[in-house]
Amino acid sequence: MAEVSIIVPVYQVEKYIRQCVDSILVQTFTDFELILVDDGSKDQSGQICDEYAEMDKRVKVIHQKNGGAAAARNNGISYADGRYLCFVDADDWIEDTMIEKCVFQMKEYDADVLRHGHTMELWKDGKCVNEQKKNAPNFSKALTHRQITEEMEKFWISCSNYVWNYFFKKEAIGQIRFPEIKISEDHIFVLKVLENCKKICFLSEECYHYCMRMGSSANRWQEEGIACQLEMVQSCHHFMDQFGIETERKMRLLSNIIINAYSYVIYLLCFSECKWSVKEKMTRIVEVRKELEVDQYTSYVESTGLSIGDRIKQKLICLRQEKLLILFGPIFMKVVRKASG
Repeated sequence: MAEVSIIVPVYQVEKYIRQCVDSILVQTFTDFELILVDDGSKDQSGQICDEYAEMDKRVKVIHQKNGGAAAARNNGISYADGRYLCFVDADDWIEDTMIEKCVFQMKEYDADVLRHGHTMELWKDGKCVNEQKKNAPNFSKALTHRQITEEMEKFWISCSNYVWNYFFKKEAIGQIRFPEIKISEDHIFVLKVLENCKKICFLSEECYHYCMRMGSSANRWQEEGIACQLEMVQSCHHFMDQFGIETERKMRLLSNIIINAYSYVIYLLCFSECKWSVKEKMTRIVEVRKELEVDQYTSYVESTGLSIGDRIKQKLICLRQEKLLILFGPIFMKVVRKASG
């Protein structure tokens, strides 16, 4: 039995999968199993995974019908034998000491979950054109469940939506699984695990490299993305309730995430692939605003640190002027797409 199980969902990533797998196989910590879950890829991704399994006995390959990243991760969890478990996306890569450092920190604090930093890489035409370091939160110690409640303001700001930002003790995951939806499945899974964890520790180093590329599921029109946002917000409410956060404090903490969820729904409707009329878009927007109870949170939103564009969007939402975003958003997105090639 390996000490660590590393799960990688694989789908149509023949251009990137080798960099990902190579970065894992050269880890200074060697007692791991690498579970590659081929999610019905139609390119050469599945064959590449099989090649690695033949070269290294630590590599296990699961081939499944296409079901999405959540289904692939869930399948990987069911096969995992390690005491610890982490997830890496197939178009990302990790530094060679990441697993060693995470395991050491987890054992040092006897933690159920570890949150580490990452480097955000922007890729264009096959080249990394920009990097941005994202540290883990600057807590000087591990936090117990009670201490998370006490420091929720600081903790919530740095509570990453991405599952690859975390390292888990497998028993902390237990029977929790990813909801099989297209967007925000990471966020919902992480919140459920954190609700139940007894202690979380932190590794500030940016040892995970997240590679941003246009065309991901979060960057194209899909109607189900609206329902995903509603489900994610409900998970945030449940998270706060599990930590006993009182109503007024919860409203302050959740205000920005609710406005951002609502803003993302508007963003989805601005893709040219969305063929709804302006009237149909506005009808749905009114429904979503009511479902998210946006008007109860507008007085709590914070604009500190936001770009000028995001501040304008936030202001228009608070003033109930979403129609301007619906009308002019598609034009702006066409310009951005053309500029990015």
